[in-house]
This record gives sequence, C-alpha cells and structure tokens, in this order.
Amino acid sequence: MSTSDHDWWDPHSEQPYALPEAQKPRAAAGNVNEYLRVLFTALGLAPAIAWRYLHRRRGALRPAADSFIGLSVSPSPGHGAAVTEMVEELGAQKLLIRVPSWDEKEMENRARFAESFRGRELLINILQNRHSVLDKKHWRRAVEKTFTAFAPSASNFQIGNAINRSKWGCRHSGDYLDLMEIAHREKKKFPGIRLFGTSVIDFEPLVILRTLVNRRRYRQHGCALQMYVDRRGAPERRQFGVFNLHNKLRLAAALLALSNRSEKKLWVTETNWPLRGTEPYTPTSACPTVSEETQAQYLTRYYQIAHRSGFVERVYWWQLINPGYGLVDHRGGALRKMPSYHAFKNLRASLQDGAR
Repeated sequence: MSTSDHDWWDPHSEQPYALPEAQKPRAAAGNVNEYLRVLFTALGLAPAIAWRYLHRRRGALRPAADSFIGLSVSPSPGHGAAVTEMVEELGAQKLLIRVPSWDEKEMENRARFAESFRGRELLINILQNRHSVLDKKHWRRAVEKTFTAFAPSASNFQIGNAINRSKWGCRHSGDYLDLMEIAHREKKKFPGIRLFGTSVIDFEPLVILRTLVNRRRYRQHGCALQMYVDRRGAPERRQFGVFNLHNKLRLAAALLALSNRSEKKLWVTETNWPLRGTEPYTPTSACPTVSEETQAQYLTRYYQIAHRSGFVERVYWWQLINPGYGLVDHRGGALRKMPSYHAFKNLRASLQDGAR
C-alpha cells in the first residue's frame, strides 16, 4: 500500500488531512502538563533570549550559494529521468527526500530514488504519524530500517515533520521528544549519521525552545525548521508587528544559542507559497494563495533575506514537482516549468550578487 492509499492522507498536497476539532484534546492531562513545561522553560530563559535577540542583529554565517540552496524532491511516476535532469539543470547540490515511517514499500522505493542522486548531499526527513506516537516499537523499527536503507546514500536525517500540527501525530511537544530519544538511541548503531531535529512548522518559538532546551536524552547535529512567513504576503511582511523573515530567523538563532540538545546549526527545511487556482493541490482549499509570478519573486527574496541574515546555513524549497506550491506543474501528464523554476535556477547568481 503506498502513502497515497491511506484514507487519512491527501495525495495532492502530500500531507495528512486536517483533523476535526473533536480529535484535538488540548485539555487532556498530558497536554496541559507539557504546556506548563513549555511555559516555565520560556519564563526562565526569557531574559537570556531577549539579550541575545536584541544584541545580535546579524549573524556571522556567509555560506556559499551552492551550500545554501536546497531543494526537496520526490519520486514522480513517469517522470523519473526528468526529475534527475531538472535537478541537474537547476544546479541543486543539497536535496531533501521525505520518507514515510508507516510505509515500508514506499521507503524502499525512495531509497532507490535517492541512489539516483549520488554525488549530492541528501537530507532524509523521516515522517511520523499518530501510530508512531502510540506504538514506539513500530517507530523504532521504522527508524532503524530508514537508517539502514539510506545510510549508503545519506548521512543527514531530519527526525519528524510539522511536529506542532496534530494531524501529523504529535498532540504536544512531549510526544515528539519521545520520538527523538528513540531515534537517538538507534543512531548509535550508525556512527556516521547526523540527526537534525526540532521540525517545527511556521513560527511557534515556544515549541522551538522546548525542543532545544530540555532534560531529554538526545543530541542533534542541528536545528531544522519549516519556516513559513506569510502564505499570501511577502517575506518582509511582519507578524505581530515585529517578526518578518529576518527577525524570525534572528529569534530562532537566539533560542538555538541556549540549547543543551543541539549543535548551533540552523537549517530551514521547508518553505513555499501556495499557488492560486490549483486546488486540490494547495495545502487546503481555503489557504491564502499567490500568483505564479508573485511566488517566483517571493522565492528569490526569501533566499536573499535568509542568506544576508547570517543566521542560516541552508534553505530547502518544498518542492520540485507540485502544481500547488512547487516549481513544476505536472497536471495533464506534461511538465511545465513555472516562473519559480527559473527564479530558483537563477538563485546562485542572485545570492552571489547580494554578497558583494
């Protein structure tokens, strides 16, 4: 059974369907206990966070363009050779491949897919679902199998995806920390593997802090965030009147500086803008959307701002082929390269010009 055969999975937007409110028991005892831990951590560290945020307006990182630009790719039936050719044309050297923990057949399929990108640096994102949280033995076996299948091609593994969204299986941050501890124990069998964690989507600094500062038993090589800014607005647009893209990355770096669980590497492993008129491929039919031309402009500006900030080592666009938010529209069986494809292709020159 493939990932798309599950009735809880939306194959068009490539994520679980939204949960009804009745399946989000926010007031459950375990949830409340975790919320209190998050709150006390934030209150205790607030002065240190504020000092680091206010006194560090720019970071010191100046990554080369080839190292900074990342792209997510997935198998596309009937277009396998085209995917490889487009990755080559785009010049993407850093690739992210998502792997569902619940589907062993699909895991094997994606392991073969990964082998076609030898010579490029791969980041394997192990996806979780509710079964991962409820059946820890299954999660442990899935993580071990994923490490075994991909270790010949990859050494970087991101644990979890959108861990602050209930539809992905974690009802609170404590659920994710359990999964991270298990992955860390399994990693000991694979000494060459590097773990990336946090895996928070959008801008939720309290959850980010909880994954970075705690007493759990794991270490991660770096912090991976799925940092969106505004689904219909520019990366310069401010949330709460303060947090545009630069300031969101600045705050994330301030949180990471205090971490006792992570090395001080910050990667953005997912960002995009949903495209107008592409339902059901957009994340939700009611999601704010932009035109293809606007998406291309925002893509360029996002990468430029993140690169100039000096806080981030790498940014991955999600993803290559998807008409709702990707670079290529595959509807009708043909591959149409959208304006964002050409913007992504020109990123290297754009970042080099901006660094001068």
